Amino acid sequence: MFPVTDSRFAPYGYVLEGNFSDAVDYLLEKAGMPESGNLYVRDDEAFRLLPSSRAIQEKVFGFGAMEAGYCNGHNSKLNCMEFHACPEVNIAATDLVLLLALPEDIQNGKLDLKKAVPFLVKKGTAIVVRPYVLHFSPCRYKGEPFRCAVYLSEGTNRDLAFQPKDPMLWKENKWLLAHKETKQAKEGAYIGIEGDNIEVL
Repeated sequence: MFPVTDSRFAPYGYVLEGNFSDAVDYLLEKAGMPESGNLYVRDDEAFRLLPSSRAIQEKVFGFGAMEAGYCNGHNSKLNCMEFHACPEVNIAATDLVLLLALPEDIQNGKLDLKKAVPFLVKKGTAIVVRPYVLHFSPCRYKGEPFRCAVYLSEGTNRDLAFQPKDPMLWKENKWLLAHKETKQAKEGAYIGIEGDNIEVL
């Protein structure tokens, strides 16, 4: 496992400089935490109006339409990999682990999990995940629940209004590769992950 401050993180993203304490406080004090599994909120208007969120909208999205949400929970497995045609900004309100892979790691429509690299994101750190980099839910670190801000172009992760021709296209601006053991696979997601499902202990 590598910290996101390590040079090996550069192909996947970069650390965003700044003070994001208002976003961390919001996630710790006002955002929900499920008893098990994960809670994903695509867009939270109050969260989107925070100074940190407005700064991210300017610095990363150029004042383009942006959604500001979060993913909080207890996940410890990779399960799936997704990618977006836009950057994704994450702020860690707790220590957490991200499992990442590069677009070129997909070969013949399949991703070998040996290509997935774990990165540690420390509490208070904001990162930008580059467009098309594969990622999914954060994983807890040392068994503790995680809290993570998720900023994306507006509309990302909305349900599609039509049946796409691309089998990987799962939701708006969300291409998904699922492991065969996951609920997403049972729901019809494209099974594109090879190897044992990675678990972060």
